[in-house]
Amino acid sequence: MNFLTRHLHFLLLLPLLAACGAKDPAAAGEAAPASDAEEATVKPKALVTIGSIQTDTLTDVLRLSAVSAFPAKDALRATTTGYVLPPTPVVGQLVRAGQTVFTIQTKESRTLHLDKLTGDPRLKFSGIIPIKSGRSGIMATVDKLAGDYVQDGEQLGLTYDKSRFGFVLDVPATQLRYVRTGQSCRIFLPDGRLLNGRVAEVLATADVSIQTQRYTIRPVGTFPDLPENLAVQVEIDKTAPRLANTLPRGAVLTDETQTQFWVMKLLNDSTAVKVPVTVGAQEKDHIEIKAPSFNPRDKILLSGNFGLDDTAAVKVTRPVAATEKE
Repeated sequence: MNFLTRHLHFLLLLPLLAACGAKDPAAAGEAAPASDAEEATVKPKALVTIGSIQTDTLTDVLRLSAVSAFPAKDALRATTTGYVLPPTPVVGQLVRAGQTVFTIQTKESRTLHLDKLTGDPRLKFSGIIPIKSGRSGIMATVDKLAGDYVQDGEQLGLTYDKSRFGFVLDVPATQLRYVRTGQSCRIFLPDGRLLNGRVAEVLATADVSIQTQRYTIRPVGTFPDLPENLAVQVEIDKTAPRLANTLPRGAVLTDETQTQFWVMKLLNDSTAVKVPVTVGAQEKDHIEIKAPSFNPRDKILLSGNFGLDDTAAVKVTRPVAATEKE
């Protein structure tokens, strides 16, 4: 009985001895291990806005540079020998068909003062010869001024034929199949104005150095007076209008060489993944997405997507309306 009592007391003392032998991490100067929650680093979420694929009407266009020009010029020439009388025109002045542009007084008239004779009604020749413009146009050059002595047939000035005004368009040889005479086009002026145009003429030769063929684009309808050598942009439709899936330009990302394109697609409420895409026509505000075929319910990041990793934590926001700001 005594043996059983002593054995029972020994078993009861074992847990106490184990507790006393355990090291206290704080007493030993050792740091306690951090919890999993403390070790985890919480990354900030990118604030993004989302949208979906849209179906728009697109047209493939050929956009080229052109320069305004007056291909036809009319020379105003003296019809007699004499002196140029004032007033004389200035460069850039508009002239009408049949308008007197220069006036010449013959040397006989100046010597005899025939322009001042009033006594004899039979003396009808005053020696004052008007030089009129054959067409409406703009003064390109003024070669003679008041008081200059000119010979018969000498050039007094040049006028641009306003009816032949147009834009010179150089089309690369690789794009000639998209341009034809009589085709409609759009002309964008440097100040943002848009003119309707038409392909009027084509030259039969090409530039051997840069392999381009020259066309003349004529404005259609009324258009403002424009100077020569004004640089503009011309758009010509390459294909007929068609329906295509598009995304806003800001939703489509690309690399430095612009050879790879991708979008960030919302996988769930807080995660976005990278999806490579194949793009088509690129307009000012939208880009055609040829592949893959997105579902209208798919959420695509429209802003805040730049620089995100393949799988990124995001937080969806929305623009504050004007009424909410007030």
